[in-house]
Amino acid sequence: MTETDRLIACHECAAIYWRREIPANATASCPRCQAILYRNIPDSLNRSLALYLAALMLWVIANVYPFLGLKVGGMEQQNLILSGGWALYEHGMGELGLVVFLTSIVFPLITIIGMIYLLLPVKAGFVPPGTGRVFQIVRLLEPWSLISVFMLGTLISIVKLQDLATVVPGLSLAAFSFLLVVYALARSSFDSETLWQRIEHLRGHAHGLTKIDEGAEILHCHICDGLQDSGHDCRRCGAPIHHRIEDSVQQTWALLIAATLMLIPANLYPVMTVKKLGQGQPDTIITGIIHLMEAGLYGLGFIVLFASIIVPFAKLASLSFLLYSVQTRSTWKPKDRTLLYRVTEAIGSWSMVDVFLVGLLAGLVSLGLLANVTPGIGASFFGAAVILTMLAANQFDPRLIWDRANHNPAVAL
Repeated sequence: MTETDRLIACHECAAIYWRREIPANATASCPRCQAILYRNIPDSLNRSLALYLAALMLWVIANVYPFLGLKVGGMEQQNLILSGGWALYEHGMGELGLVVFLTSIVFPLITIIGMIYLLLPVKAGFVPPGTGRVFQIVRLLEPWSLISVFMLGTLISIVKLQDLATVVPGLSLAAFSFLLVVYALARSSFDSETLWQRIEHLRGHAHGLTKIDEGAEILHCHICDGLQDSGHDCRRCGAPIHHRIEDSVQQTWALLIAATLMLIPANLYPVMTVKKLGQGQPDTIITGIIHLMEAGLYGLGFIVLFASIIVPFAKLASLSFLLYSVQTRSTWKPKDRTLLYRVTEAIGSWSMVDVFLVGLLAGLVSLGLLANVTPGIGASFFGAAVILTMLAANQFDPRLIWDRANHNPAVAL
């Protein structure tokens, strides 16, 4: 490892450090903002490859066999994982069905196959074609692979249906549960820097800085974490590279305003209508939470309240505050503001649980006059609001928080 190979940049505050050896399974954090810089994961490539191969097999089982079944009044109905997205499409909400289909099925599959495509050839001793492009796709789709959120929506739907009918778990549910665990382990076992060092060794040359000049601007690739001092594209993975995300503040404001406008009809219009024996009425997000509380399902009601009301509005408020602080060039507690951004980005996708819940119930409960769930237009507005807030969090550049902070750009950890 050369001296410049030991350079690493913090993706949240832009501080640059010299990498040093750390114990196995240890984590190095940025002293300035506490973001994770790198980890020492023993046998990272072999472990992650084995786990991604297992995840692929579990994905196939989860999508082939029945997911959940419903028994009521002598009738039984079974569905697949894709039934939720298909049910939304059949009810004239194809755009929302597509979101459910992509985030719960397609994006996780692309991520899994992409990682296998990268890891297996490197393990065999050669670099696959299009390595940089595939790595970019995987990194961009990982935040949108919402397996854990879909699983939470499944658990909520099972609890919600207890008073309506008998829920029969299928083999797919067990496989999907294992997929959730294995997929999480695969992601936590993977070290991208180890992969790129192996790739550069196989190629016989390294990309990056050859020296550090006093006061030089160092560009950091947010896809592969490569460093360089010039150029528009990363020399390692080919991703566009900028000193800061272009027009970050303006684009984030635009996305936040659009999300706010979507949240108004999302909370006024019904998200779904549940009917049993022909009786039922449309529910908005608020009335749905009230009905859960009245039924004594306080835990479930709180989860829906947190994911569907608190998280979206808290995300709007926190991102608005961060944008205002950046625009006014505030130097107030940059570390705390960075932590606020980190939390905001982490919890944003959990609001999708309400969208998954509507899709699951619409796909599962379709028994005519006995029991029926119909999605409402409010779910489409809510799904749009969640996606817009997630895009806003991705578009905001946390390094802007630190642009006025004084810091030595290259120090030893």
